[in-house]
Amino acid sequence: MDDAVNTLGKGSKVWFKQDVSTWLLAEIKDNINGSLSLQLLTGSPGKVLQITDTSPLVPANPSLQQAIQDLTQLSYLNEPSILDNLAQRYKLDNIYTNAGPVLIAVNPCKDLPLYTAEVANTYKAGAFEAVNQLSPHIYLVAGSAFRDMVRQGTSQSLVINGESGAGKTETTKKAMQFFAALAGGTGVEGQVLEVGS
Repeated sequence: MDDAVNTLGKGSKVWFKQDVSTWLLAEIKDNINGSLSLQLLTGSPGKVLQITDTSPLVPANPSLQQAIQDLTQLSYLNEPSILDNLAQRYKLDNIYTNAGPVLIAVNPCKDLPLYTAEVANTYKAGAFEAVNQLSPHIYLVAGSAFRDMVRQGTSQSLVINGESGAGKTETTKKAMQFFAALAGGTGVEGQVLEVGS
């Protein structure tokens, strides 16, 4: 259990670990002498649980922080809060989320208008100056690497990692296409992109 749970009062939201892979959102209804009364908000909404062992509980973030762009901005950075935030963003077709300087991408398993010329033009500005108001995107990460390479004259790397089918190859292609567009389309981008095919 997170020690922060002990500081939470009536009306506070918590995550209840039902089993190894299931977290349920609940609201604290009462806290009397260490015995908590929880009302489930997910799973079996409305069901009330009486628990004395708070080890399966961690604090939940306020609803104001739902679908936040950067996980480091969450009040409570724990497993269910991270998973819930990614799921909320995914439902909105926001497949990219920052975790500080790290970009997390969730494969949408469908076509989304994320790589159009208009989108690329929006993110090109980020390649030449720091732009904080842009949403998380592979173009933003690639643009930042390009900017640092040009300004510092040093090599840059993008580490693209994930399980089979997660979209690593597609993400690499999109980053390479963006690099080519930033460099003015030298004509070799097609050859470079064929290497990953």
